[in-house]
Amino acid sequence: MSPPRRPDPTRLPAVDDPHPPYGRTAHPYFLHDMILAQPEAIRRTAESAWVGARAIPTPSPDRPLLFVGQGTSFHAALGGAVAARAMLGPHALVRAVPSFDLLLEPELIAAARCAVVFSASGETALTLQAQEALAAAQVRQILITGSPHSPSGALAEHTLATQGSEERAWTHTVSFTTALVAAYALCVAWANAGPEELLELHRVASALVDREEEWRAMAEALADRTRWLLLGSGAAEVTAREAALKLREGAGRFVATAGVEEFLHGTLPSVDESTAVVSLATEAFDLARSRHAAVAAALAGARSAVLAPIDAPAQPGEHPVPSVPPFLSPAVQIIPLQFVTYWTAVREGRNPDVMGYDVPRIWAARRSFGI
Repeated sequence: MSPPRRPDPTRLPAVDDPHPPYGRTAHPYFLHDMILAQPEAIRRTAESAWVGARAIPTPSPDRPLLFVGQGTSFHAALGGAVAARAMLGPHALVRAVPSFDLLLEPELIAAARCAVVFSASGETALTLQAQEALAAAQVRQILITGSPHSPSGALAEHTLATQGSEERAWTHTVSFTTALVAAYALCVAWANAGPEELLELHRVASALVDREEEWRAMAEALADRTRWLLLGSGAAEVTAREAALKLREGAGRFVATAGVEEFLHGTLPSVDESTAVVSLATEAFDLARSRHAAVAAALAGARSAVLAPIDAPAQPGEHPVPSVPPFLSPAVQIIPLQFVTYWTAVREGRNPDVMGYDVPRIWAARRSFGI
């Protein structure tokens, strides 16, 4: 057995970005523009990706189907894998793997025959190394990106280009939601299913964007909590993990994630008056448990909120969101928490566009390595 292939630190790029998004110093920051742009970007991406996806051959069902990315792009890959399992059935050999982790698993690369790779820029160093390893093993690559004419694009057999997804803030939003939508189009096409719900997803996104004041009030209600815990299971885990990353990057919060049952079984003792607990659910089963988690969190001293499809009148701290098939939910349920991130940052005088790099100690830490 050959030794694991390790990431090559000598190939990481220079760390000084020549174009930081420092152009705005007060609301509206660039991040706000990007959040508002999502419904139209989702619409355009759904339409174009649906056309493109139908020309991409369905992968072999008896070999691992990989979904690969890093950072926010890995969360999109995770959401794509959830969709693939939902659409292709429980026997599909689907796995989501961060680019870095894939380089530590040469046996998995050798076993695969198809990989869906996510890279907003098409230039992420570790993702490029993962793509090269996949190419060397003759694994067919499908790239989902906002930059099709890029180094990543040159390594892929097929490309689905997201539309309207160019980010103006370093805290990425629209590139995540559109990447998910492109992945959904691919999975729907492979399953020979109808695209109606996919093509209507922008309307759900628009309805959530229109409720910005509600999400701003949610941010205000949780603003005094220094530690956050986001709960999500199944498809909601994708939303929880991406929302946690946004809150860390844009609002400087220390955030952890857990499954809702994991929280009730073992995470609860770590909760106190400094904690915000936000539960995400996609259907009645996990909503019921999320409500138990909200009550338990409140009894432990935390302030809680629940985001979920709710038919009956909402209870205090609950925020109803439109019902969509669970595998589609991360592309729209993330929007309220993007707004929560944004308004938490603005309230505290932070620039949510620059991921804390306007703070000297954070910039010094960032300049010590490359991505």
